[in-house]
Amino acid sequence: MTREAPVAGQLVVESTPWKEPPSWLPSGLHSLAYRNFLLLVIGQITNSLSLWMDLVARSVLVIALTGSAVQLGLITVARGLPLLVLAPIAGLLADRVDRRLLILISKTLSLVVNVGFVAIIMTGQLALWHVYVTAIARSVIMAFDGPARQALLPALVPSRLLFNAVGINTGSLQMTRVISASVAGLLIAFWVVAFDLGENDARAFGGVYLAIAIASVIAVVATYLLRVPPAARVERAQDSWVTSFVEGARFVRRTPLILGVLILMGVQSAFGVPYLQVFVPWIAIEVMGLGPGGAGLLIAVSGVGALVGAVVIAAKGHLLHRRGKIVIVGLAVYGVALAMLGLTSALPLVAVVGLTLPVLPLAMIFLVGIGQVAVQSIKQVLLLEVTPNELRGRVMSFQSLDRGFSTVGGAAGGFTIALIGGPLALALFGALCASGALMVGLLNRGLRNQD
Repeated sequence: MTREAPVAGQLVVESTPWKEPPSWLPSGLHSLAYRNFLLLVIGQITNSLSLWMDLVARSVLVIALTGSAVQLGLITVARGLPLLVLAPIAGLLADRVDRRLLILISKTLSLVVNVGFVAIIMTGQLALWHVYVTAIARSVIMAFDGPARQALLPALVPSRLLFNAVGINTGSLQMTRVISASVAGLLIAFWVVAFDLGENDARAFGGVYLAIAIASVIAVVATYLLRVPPAARVERAQDSWVTSFVEGARFVRRTPLILGVLILMGVQSAFGVPYLQVFVPWIAIEVMGLGPGGAGLLIAVSGVGALVGAVVIAAKGHLLHRRGKIVIVGLAVYGVALAMLGLTSALPLVAVVGLTLPVLPLAMIFLVGIGQVAVQSIKQVLLLEVTPNELRGRVMSFQSLDRGFSTVGGAAGGFTIALIGGPLALALFGALCASGALMVGLLNRGLRNQD
């Protein structure tokens, strides 16, 4: 197969001999036939397992230690602020150094932090400041993983399978959300019973953080085995860091499609993503009275919805037309579903087959999961298609700023909960997400008309 790959600012033609996937492999999984993409997915699945388990466990840990919605918002700031600050630097590095090495170093350092946090918890020496310091350290380290990993992806599969690869990659992340959210809640509950600990005893979180450390080991090994094909390599840049950054920013500003997609990501991150970090743990524990297991259940159901959305994108994404409008409308619907999740969370629980469950909130969070991944996958494909290889790290770093926006949104979410309560606060954020998406679509013709 012949593919065009821009290198060092020039477009060159590079021949890549792609083998056809085996006939026995379902078409929706064809990208997994390519070794390096498979290793990238394995590394990302295990890394995502640790991230999602930490997302659930750290939020519940903060509630157990403080019982404060404000602290819950502040821990989100601690996790996200480094990403906001360091994303541009991470993008520049991803366009100037060996991307695989950058990912490997990031995952190795993350493993070190995870092991240290396990030791602190299991010795019973945990204090609130440990929670903040390790959250910041993990965030600083992982800021350098995302841009390099995403910039690698298009070169690991044939171009015709890009939608399939993004769908599989996204779906694998959502599958880990289903598993990790449930496992995190169950491990906390099991540790409490097995070691006769109180639910507010920090040692109850030893099991879940031990699992996080083990997952981190697998992520390091898979990344070590990964080999980068020539199409994903970058030449050593001769320009200064400032010049390189300006070049990337100018490319984004002059490309309406990319600018619109990145703004939509900011809207989704600020008003849509905090439901996982702040709103769901608070609502499950403080509004519904479901405890850590209930928080894990709600996040797991959103992951099931996300997995459904990812499977559809992997199998049928290449058939989509008018993708700009799909992204805009999809994000608006996602916001409406979030608002309904907030409002229905205040309703009484319903008995189903002998179980008392939040039936309507479960339905709403399932829809939220579908919308989140479908929109995210299409946006990522649009960015990768339009951006040349030598600029992908920088453009993906602008995408990584979405985590920083989620930090701001998470902090605002915690304060909003304290002011008007969890259900109304989430409804407000959902409405802002929907209206923001429609506004961007109205103002950005390039995005709106993108096929």
